Amino acid sequence: MIEVPIYLFTGFLDSGKTTVIKDTLEDPTFNSDNPTTLIICLEQGEEEYDEDYLKANNADIEYLDSSVYLTNKKFKELYAMYKPSQIFIECNGMESITELVTKDLDPMFTIVQIITTIDATTFTSYMNNMRSYMYEQIRYSDLIIFNRCKPNSSKNALRGSIKAVNKKAFIAYEGEYGQSVELQKEELPFDINAEPIDILDDDYGIWYMDALEDPAKYANKKIILRGMYLERLEGYNNSFIFGRKAMVCCGNDLQDISLTVTGVKVDQMHLNDWLEIEGTLKLVDIDNENQTLILYASRAQFYNQPIEPLVYFS
Repeated sequence: MIEVPIYLFTGFLDSGKTTVIKDTLEDPTFNSDNPTTLIICLEQGEEEYDEDYLKANNADIEYLDSSVYLTNKKFKELYAMYKPSQIFIECNGMESITELVTKDLDPMFTIVQIITTIDATTFTSYMNNMRSYMYEQIRYSDLIIFNRCKPNSSKNALRGSIKAVNKKAFIAYEGEYGQSVELQKEELPFDINAEPIDILDDDYGIWYMDALEDPAKYANKKIILRGMYLERLEGYNNSFIFGRKAMVCCGNDLQDISLTVTGVKVDQMHLNDWLEIEGTLKLVDIDNENQTLILYASRAQFYNQPIEPLVYFS
């Protein structure tokens, strides 16, 4: 059976989708087998594809007004017309991609990667004013490219906002001219060498994302955390899920940013009780490649809900 991989390129208008598609077409490592590419364009920005460019890169293009037209029948019609060995879809940033991502595609078509481009200079504004649209762009992504980064761009804010929504995504950072850059993380607002490390309410999100990125840093560290009793672990009398809720889309769409706590009697606890937990973080293996932190508690007590209970990254 013929198998045609599909690559989705998502992001708002003028966020750099077309540029990334062109870079991919021209990448000799990606195109070592000289594939034929069909670009399905659902949005037209300032950057365009001219006929000479498409011919030189063994590509064809088809323009559609909306992703609703991307039915299995349409995919088969386009395949019969162009015979591509791969399909790139340049999505419309104002359309939901959920239906496309979850569509029951014919077995000959498979979405193999979702790449999202984000303009770092407008990201905070979009997250504040168009959060639900940003959520749609990043929730499924395998690779997220922050472009137009400046020397003062906040890696903590950019990375934290993404990882609260999509923990698996790989994040890359590019400068104003498309060059790869390494953003400097801001100084942590707590003393990692303190005994114990005391994570204040406003710093929980920063700590959590730092621990998610580099859990080994916190192995065997004593710590104080404040958060909620989120879920009891069935079959375990002294373990539960503990953490905070992060705003990722809207008030009705919150994401738990949490970890397992063990060594505490949970019989008197209730869902969403606020707690202050002190204990030692231990690094445990999830599988052959991944590790996570578990908090072995030495003390737990009820805690007053803070004025701002949610975690924000923008």
